[in-house]
Amino acid sequence: MNKDKSAPTPRHLLDFLGIALAVVIIGAYFLLPFVIQPERGPSTVAVLTESKNANELGLFKTGLEVVPLAALGMLLLGLWNVLAPGAARAISLLMALAGMLALVYYINFFRETALGPPNEWGEGTIIGSLGIAFWIMLGASVAAALQALIPRSVPAPRYRLAKLFGNQESVILFGLLLLMIVIGLANPRYLQERNISDNLAGNAYIAVAALGMTMVIVTGNIDISVGSLVGLLAVISGRLVVAGTPAPLAWLAPLVIGGGFGAMIGFLVAYLRIPSIVVTLGMLSIIKGILIIWAQGDRVRDMPADYFLSQMRPLGIPMPIIIMVVLTIGVALWMRYSATGRAFYALGGNVEAARLSGLSRRRLVMTVFILNGLFVGVASVMYSTQFNIIQATPPPALELSVITASVVGGVSILGGTGTAVGSTMATLLLNFIRSAMVFINVSPFWLKAVQGLLILVTVLADLLRRRRQRL
Repeated sequence: MNKDKSAPTPRHLLDFLGIALAVVIIGAYFLLPFVIQPERGPSTVAVLTESKNANELGLFKTGLEVVPLAALGMLLLGLWNVLAPGAARAISLLMALAGMLALVYYINFFRETALGPPNEWGEGTIIGSLGIAFWIMLGASVAAALQALIPRSVPAPRYRLAKLFGNQESVILFGLLLLMIVIGLANPRYLQERNISDNLAGNAYIAVAALGMTMVIVTGNIDISVGSLVGLLAVISGRLVVAGTPAPLAWLAPLVIGGGFGAMIGFLVAYLRIPSIVVTLGMLSIIKGILIIWAQGDRVRDMPADYFLSQMRPLGIPMPIIIMVVLTIGVALWMRYSATGRAFYALGGNVEAARLSGLSRRRLVMTVFILNGLFVGVASVMYSTQFNIIQATPPPALELSVITASVVGGVSILGGTGTAVGSTMATLLLNFIRSAMVFINVSPFWLKAVQGLLILVTVLADLLRRRRQRL
């Protein structure tokens, strides 16, 4: 008797293991006593980290902030496992890496406790003073690291690791987790909250610019003028607010001007049929020349306090991270479910087939370059409001960083494939690689070589994949 293939796969308790472990870790982290201090008594992690004086025992806590982030990753992976049980093996491996990332703190803790000097309360008192949250989180992290060895309820044909390496986002996530584990063990300061926050917020504008670039490359085009345009729009925004323009209007102006530049590029590519690389190469020189002549090397300074959007922290979260996450989710959903977003993929995959389907190449090319200009405008505002001074020169090699993020994130340089989530994750990976080089005393100038290598490997993998599809 044939089984009904449309019937849903029966759920098993193990399918919810990731969710359960994440809830346990997060609950213990925020609610239960992590340590029993001599004068303060039972203290949660929040009390322990609120100030230097709150840590009476001198308890090692470098990298402790990563534990809830790893637990959040387990929670998302657990939800993914419930929704897509066919990828259980790949998900379990990623979840094991998240568990290992949480364990990095405990490995460094015991290493510091065993090898470090005794604290002022006497040798050996730290272990005896640890609260229940410490041990619960340790046990849950070990369980998460070992759960990859537990067989799942998914049938054997769907129980494959190939699902991990067939998805670019999963590969990047795998690499990011592995990087943080290895460097975190080599230098625990790599996992400090400030370093992670700086990596996420300091380069969020690159991720936003990469979102626009992703859409452009998906259609089979490219824009190498984004770096110069970001620099020009940043100076325009800064000078407007210094001249007395209200901050919201100074934020809005780069979006409008960026959209205008995008429309100009789109017109030349769509209607005059000039290759996009030629148009944007010329535009790069034009914009850079305008910036040099107009700015004359003078940096913009003395902006009002309410102008610095990137320095704001609503709910304690840096504004660039919020903008990056919201725009990434929005673009990902729009590209996947909107008619125009799907048309971008169709145009990049096969121009002739898209034309025969009734899609207007001119309209789509104009649309994608205008959208790219808008995202460059947002990126320029994020860049110009990071610091109290705006440089009169474009950010160095920004074009390479944006294109690298898009290509490494899974966007085919030939068009037709790629996701917004992949480009954002690739941006984060490159930033964490740059930071890791500093922490292990490797010159950050090697990052250019790493970027070039990643581009070559990604493009080669894409060409091999396309060749297999043709066969």
